[in-house]
Amino acid sequence: MKMNVNTTEIKNQRDKRCLSQEQLAEIAGLSLRTVQRIEAKGVASGESIKSIAAALDLDCQQLLAVQPTTRNTQAPVPPSQPIPSRPLPASQHLRVKYLIGLLAVIVANCFGFWGIYSAFQSGSIDQQTMTLLKDTVAISLLVSIAVICYRGWRNQVFKFDL
Repeated sequence: MKMNVNTTEIKNQRDKRCLSQEQLAEIAGLSLRTVQRIEAKGVASGESIKSIAAALDLDCQQLLAVQPTTRNTQAPVPPSQPIPSRPLPASQHLRVKYLIGLLAVIVANCFGFWGIYSAFQSGSIDQQTMTLLKDTVAISLLVSIAVICYRGWRNQVFKFDL
């Protein structure tokens, strides 16, 4: 169900947080094209409004247009279900996703280490092969953690004061 949104409020809130349309789209879990269309036409689905409101840490009602936009002369359509007033802020939602990703990488690498040491203990691989595999898994663990932390920092999910 499409609803009219206050495009000025979305742009102002996005600018206030120094977010590009691309960054807002990523934080909200929407495509860049969807955010561009919403800001240009002033019409969005209830789910898109919820996502953007969560990404901007706003109440959904703040993003709804009081009057129809100039490009769309239809009256705003009320949502069929009430929109929750304060969903989980997108920054916390993304932080949880990144932390789960980090945990998954660490657990997967632990299983890798366990498999290597088990194979070495049973005599399936020699010392040189075990060392090579262990070092490869360790490097992949460090690179994976570095990439996840860098992406989290770039998306302003993690803040590191240097």
